Formats: sequence, C-alpha cells, structure tokens
Amino acid sequence: MSTETVTLERPGAASTGDGQGTRTAICGVRPLVLMGLTHLLTTRSPCEVVFASADGFPEPGTGIDLLLVEDTLAQELPERAAWRGRAPDVVVVRADATPDQVLRRVHEAVERRAPVATADRAPAGLSPREEQVLRFIASGMTHGQVARRIGISQHTVDTYVKRVRSKFGIGNKAELTRVALGLQPL
Repeated sequence: MSTETVTLERPGAASTGDGQGTRTAICGVRPLVLMGLTHLLTTRSPCEVVFASADGFPEPGTGIDLLLVEDTLAQELPERAAWRGRAPDVVVVRADATPDQVLRRVHEAVERRAPVATADRAPAGLSPREEQVLRFIASGMTHGQVARRIGISQHTVDTYVKRVRSKFGIGNKAELTRVALGLQPL
C-alpha cells in the first residue's frame, strides 16, 4: 500500500494566539486515522490542518504550532533542538482515544500556546514550570519525553513531579493525572 504526504497550505495563514489559524500537523501510520483526525479538527476545532502524513513528520522550521502524533510514532518525534524557533506543542493520540478526548487535548494545547500568562492559570502553590510538566505527564508523555520537549534534563522533570506530588499529597500517576485534569477544565 502506498502512502503519501499531504500538505494543505493556505496562503497567509498565521497563528493568532486564540486558536484560530493554529497551524496543525497530523502524523500517523494509518491513512484512515489521518483522514478522521483531519476531519475532526477542521470541523470541530479552531485548528488549521496544514500537513498530514503517514510517511513522516513535517520539516523543522515550517511554522507548525501543533503536532498530533499517533501513539505508535511518539518515540520517533524529532528532538526539540531540531525545530527552528518555537517547537510545536505535541498531542499524542492513543488508538482508543475518543473524538471528545482528542478535542479536549487539542484545545488544551492551543490554550498553552495562547499569550496568556501561565501564572494567571496556575493553582496556588504550583509554579508555572510545575504546571507545564504536570500537563505533559497527564497527556501521556514519559518523563524523558517531557524533558526533551521543554529542553530540560529528565532529573529536573523528576524533581518537578516530586514537588507536585508533595504539594498535593499525591502517591501515584493516576492521582497526578486527576490533579492535572482539574487544572483547566473545558
């Protein structure tokens, strides 16, 4: 079976910070999943899908704001340093994710990119960086993936997670995710 990369460029498209024009790329291994995600985002989200591929990732420096990746490809993500300028926010889509779950995670990623001060959204006692790490962990990323994504060491991610667990009296990953989901409800 042959697959191809589809680039859906629209002249003059630019990210506005409110989700409108959020340049989105979708990468996966199943063409039908790509088609479904493209349809979902173009009809039910403020994202503009400009790239969809079953063959690979968009080239760094192409101005992608948001990258949806099928979970089977998550380990193959380009390193943060490979992206020129600001690296895209990454949403890893599991095979069993419902459309509502995908949309919720996309909206959270769009809001993270919005020019709103993170400190304005952080709960009392949680630093902006702790909140950021917590959100990535809740989205399904490993500590190593979070570290690469935001350009810090895995040890530093571990430290942030320990601080969050201590502040909220959290003992396991499920409780950690519950706290993260409560940070910014839809």
